Amino acid sequence: MLDILSLFFGNRIDIPGHIGFLLMAVSLFLTNILWLRVFLILSFAFLIVYFALTPTPLYTGIAWMSLFIAINLYRLKALLAARRIVDAVPGGALLRDSLADLDDEELSRLVEFGELVDLDDGSVLINTGEAVRAIYLVAAGKAQVELGGRIAARLGRGAFIGEVAFLADAPSTATIRAAGPLQVIALDTEQLRLAGQADPRISAGIYHAMGRALAKKLLAAGRQKTRA
Repeated sequence: MLDILSLFFGNRIDIPGHIGFLLMAVSLFLTNILWLRVFLILSFAFLIVYFALTPTPLYTGIAWMSLFIAINLYRLKALLAARRIVDAVPGGALLRDSLADLDDEELSRLVEFGELVDLDDGSVLINTGEAVRAIYLVAAGKAQVELGGRIAARLGRGAFIGEVAFLADAPSTATIRAAGPLQVIALDTEQLRLAGQADPRISAGIYHAMGRALAKKLLAAGRQKTRA
């Protein structure tokens, strides 16, 4: 097998080097941080073998690759620990899906102040004209949006509540109440802002997710007007 590969890659000693650099190239296309680190660790491991097999072992390269492996193993351990934290929290999987731009380390900071709340039919989450103190993510049931005393929309699982006022930093322009038994994940707006200030990636991920949610609501509202 090595003889066949050597026809394409040259000296058999070079094969681990080609594999290592190929894995590194593949890692550049990965968006999942966990798999990116796995590929980098494998890449550095093959490069260590390559540097060790050269006629004169490249100890400088071996030392640096070993350091890079240690760093990525440490970060991988932290990432897996954060994943366990998110998975252990009720609603953690929904947060991961709704805030898809955030990795588990960033999500684990949000679940520290996130709270799963059960509400009865008719319970008010947000009143018109009031400041929004929490962003809500519907985990189960439905909420209704009321404008001028009429129901303007219904929001189901995975929908954000209060994101418009949060993005605009303004009081709510609608009343949101439970349309039947409702379960939501509540994220304190002040804590969200502090988390975003501490880590720009969290800020970007939150605003991107809420921007997408707002765009979907506007499209749905436009379709309703067209049908009417």
